[in-house]
Amino acid sequence: MNEQPVTTSKRLVHNTLFNVVTLVTHAVIAFLMMRFFLSRLGQARYGVWVLIGGSIFRYAPLLSLGLNSAINRYIPVYRAKSDDEGIQRVISTSLFFFAALAMVLVMASLVIYFKAGSWFSIEPELVGTTGMLVLIVGFCFALAMPLQPSTAVLSGLQRYDISNSVALMALLLRTVFVVALLVRGYGLLTMGIVFGLGEIALRALDYVFVRRLLPAASPSLAGIDLRLLREMLAYGVNTFLYAIGGVIIVQASTVVIAIFMSAAHISQFAFAAAGVLLLSQLLQASTAAIKPAVSDLDARNDHLRVKEIALLTRKYSLLIILPSGCFLIVMGGNFLGIWVGDQFEEPAVIRGMAAILAVLAAGYCLMLAQHSNFLVLVGRGEHRIFGILTGLTALLCVSASVVSVKVLGLGLLGIAWSNFLPMLLFSGVLLPIYFNRKMRISALENVRNVWQPALLGSLPAVIMICLWKYVAPPDSWLEIAGVVVAAMTLTGLAGWFLSLTEVERKRFVHIALRKTDHGRG
Repeated sequence: MNEQPVTTSKRLVHNTLFNVVTLVTHAVIAFLMMRFFLSRLGQARYGVWVLIGGSIFRYAPLLSLGLNSAINRYIPVYRAKSDDEGIQRVISTSLFFFAALAMVLVMASLVIYFKAGSWFSIEPELVGTTGMLVLIVGFCFALAMPLQPSTAVLSGLQRYDISNSVALMALLLRTVFVVALLVRGYGLLTMGIVFGLGEIALRALDYVFVRRLLPAASPSLAGIDLRLLREMLAYGVNTFLYAIGGVIIVQASTVVIAIFMSAAHISQFAFAAAGVLLLSQLLQASTAAIKPAVSDLDARNDHLRVKEIALLTRKYSLLIILPSGCFLIVMGGNFLGIWVGDQFEEPAVIRGMAAILAVLAAGYCLMLAQHSNFLVLVGRGEHRIFGILTGLTALLCVSASVVSVKVLGLGLLGIAWSNFLPMLLFSGVLLPIYFNRKMRISALENVRNVWQPALLGSLPAVIMICLWKYVAPPDSWLEIAGVVVAAMTLTGLAGWFLSLTEVERKRFVHIALRKTDHGRG
């Protein structure tokens, strides 16, 4: 087995580019498909799809108790030590654990199948379809689950090029099949079959590539190490708390709406939150390569580079978050009106969705500003408090959402505020203080290296968006595209000249020139 090369700036940029390209492709297709699904299925049926395909089974990966995150750390650590036998034990142990989880998912699917009609406020004529959709999606996810660690192994090897290429191929094929079948009159159950089979194919392909990259690490019963499993779970449980917090904050609102309101309200909230979730995915794709890189550097005791990565990725994250968040808050209503104004006929509904989007955007920007910090800590195995605080955030969000809907009758906007306030407390105050102390980053260092350059790079785009909204509010896709392109251009130029240091600019130019020379060669 070849030794894993030391993490470099080129490798980080290379992996990040693959992640972002995949995310942008996913985002464009998802954006187009949301409206297509709504027009083909109607609000109630689309709400059922969001509830089952987009919410309940988003929780399935959480059954791993953070083991994927542990794989993502242990693989680069063992590679840095050239420990082939350790890698083999990680893979064998993980496959054993996820095979057991597949059985748990089968049982959970059966329970939801029998209880869907009594648990959720679904139209009577859709209860049977909802139950069958649960079985289809649940059983397909169960079949794919034993192969789920393969994706984590690829990321641990820092082979995001492979995992993203496979994901893109699966996405494009799945989209073609779904569109063709819905146009021919098929419905929810067919969508469930296509999405489920796509998940199985994706994980199987990842597994094939893992076997090719690590031929000496074939899974075996002898390689199952229960002691290692306990170690990995002890590490992963804190990542699990962070992950479950993030998923609950994103998805629990849908479940609360399904229980106390209606499937049509799920559709309204889903479209209101779509822009926020897109921003979340963009940032996660832009920062995903941090964790295995930090694990690699930490195993080599290169703590200075770990701190450098922490400061730089937080600055770059803010350069994405600040202009994007401003656009969603200021122009969210214009965006929604152009996108789905004809699907939600009452203007008051669009205004309500715009208010929800603005509140959610403010809260999620605070939370996303801490995402790169979490990845740095989880790469070092020092993320326990981060996970606990994020889990508490999720619990407060869910509790407040139930109270706001069931007791106070505040509806969808009440759910949005119930998410915002806990995010403000934990992500806006407590988590930044904890991270800076953990990494020994002073307030002056934080301002000088992160906030000052990030604000300088973002401010021109923020001012432009606000002026554009006041002078000429966009009312067409062309004008929305103009705002987005102008904001990206301004942020890129201002970021280059005002946010990046001379060393950073030379580094990016060097990487770009090397990639150009490689392409010519």
